[in-house]
Formats: sequence, C-alpha cells, structure tokens
Amino acid sequence: MKYYDEESYRFHNNDVVDKCFCCNQNAPRLLIVRHVESGKMVRLCPECMINYTDDYLLDNTRPWIGPKGNT
Repeated sequence: MKYYDEESYRFHNNDVVDKCFCCNQNAPRLLIVRHVESGKMVRLCPECMINYTDDYLLDNTRPWIGPKGNT
C-alpha cells in the first residue's frame, strides 16, 4: 500500500456523511473504516463494526504528520 496514495483513501460512493454505511441509521458516533470488499473507506456505527467485523477493517496505515512535520 502506498501511504501517500490519495486513491487508497477514497470513500465508497454509497457512503453518507451522517449515516452508518451498513444499517443506514443516524448515529451520534461513526467510525471511519475500510470496507473489505470494495477497498473503500466508509462510516460505521459501533454496533455494526462489532456485528460485522469480517466485512470491515480498522485502517490506521495513513501516516499522520506530527507537530514538527514528522511522520
């Protein structure tokens, strides 16, 4: 995986900002995870993340720039 490849961090076309990708319900808290089948990022409520762990992946591979510009 290329860390700085923006194509790797695209959201799924059916993802909606304020709804869970799986159950389509509004949730006070949504997690951003990778949909395994499509390889795209989606938003999930915590309940769906627990219930469908085989279909979604916590993806923390993207480097975060620290306060001094270090990764």
